[in-house]
Amino acid sequence: MVQLYFLLVLLNIVAGIVLISTDNSTKLDVSDFDSDDKNKNSNSFLENDSIFTNETFCLVTGALCTLVSFITLFFAYSKTGKPIPVIGDLFPSVLGLAGGLTILLDYYSKSFAEHELPDFVEAVFFNNKKYIGFGCIIAAVIHFIIPGFIVF
Repeated sequence: MVQLYFLLVLLNIVAGIVLISTDNSTKLDVSDFDSDDKNKNSNSFLENDSIFTNETFCLVTGALCTLVSFITLFFAYSKTGKPIPVIGDLFPSVLGLAGGLTILLDYYSKSFAEHELPDFVEAVFFNNKKYIGFGCIIAAVIHFIIPGFIVF
């Protein structure tokens, strides 16, 4: 399935960029700014116009990346017609799942602030956002250049 292969590569790159562009510390204390600066700029410091930090874009990217990565766990891409059942797409799929779930959990934690996530979720996913993002991009590039790449 070349379409799933392309979607996996594309969504891993986009999810990696989203994870790298989001800040690890989501809480910003506005009281630290000078009152004169707040009146001049009127929240211009807090606004970010990047599409990769847009909540709707992040939600759709996380959901699609998780779905496509889960599906590609069951379908392996091969040029020769004899795919290696799981190993050929395992690393990009697992990293895509990790990236997509991190984006979805980040959206959940920002949207539903009254519900707290367990500490291990924050330790595994939120503290390592940038590393998961770099891993997604590296796996996508390697998987794009060498589709049947197997690490042994």
